Amino acid sequence: MNVSSLLERLRPTETEVQFPARYPAFAGRVLQYIRNLIEQEHLEPGTKLPPERVLAAQLKVGRPAVREAIKALSMLDVLESRRGDGTYIKSLEGLSVGGSLKTGATEPDFDMIELLEVRKMFEPRAAGLAAARATGKQLKEIEEELLIQEAHSDSHTILELHDYRFHDAIILAAENQILNEIARMLAPHLIKSRQFTARTTPDIPKVVRQHRTIFEAIRLGESELAEQAMREHLQTVGLDLISERRR
Repeated sequence: MNVSSLLERLRPTETEVQFPARYPAFAGRVLQYIRNLIEQEHLEPGTKLPPERVLAAQLKVGRPAVREAIKALSMLDVLESRRGDGTYIKSLEGLSVGGSLKTGATEPDFDMIELLEVRKMFEPRAAGLAAARATGKQLKEIEEELLIQEAHSDSHTILELHDYRFHDAIILAAENQILNEIARMLAPHLIKSRQFTARTTPDIPKVVRQHRTIFEAIRLGESELAEQAMREHLQTVGLDLISERRR
């Protein structure tokens, strides 16, 4: 049985998944569907998925919903889009992270404090550069990630994915290719770390408020304030990590 023939049988119901209201209509259903497709049929990395138009037609949703679901799974390194070729399964590890996918609060198999030390080396400066260089489009992309968090400030699941995407959008807005390459190299660790920190933070609203402060400093072009806000935010993350380890 080929991938396309599985579309109808694996189509999720309306109630299988809850997704942020700001996402394109039914994007959560599409993400859940792709998860079902991969897991239930034991698809392996390298398998090509049907085109966006086929998925959209079979699921009776718009192509933006399909595109958003693919984007979310690409962020988790589950899928990769190859220009002019299509979308392929890249890795199955990301199915344990984000959205309505399987989650858990088990600490990753690398030192979270060491990762935080590295983040402190470049993320505050990235925020400062973003304040100086971000385009209108980039500011909008950062704010979109923030608005999703603010609309769901009691959701560990939402924070798990959109915390990463918020910080990643800031790094992209710093307009430094070398920094961007470093972030891409660290992405697997950065994504996995959110699976732990998003589910153990004692105060999600505080995290979201700090994100708002960072964004406003960037939006206003205040580089020093943006750096300071990011530094304070990462300090909070560190304190939460230490507190969790003491339990």
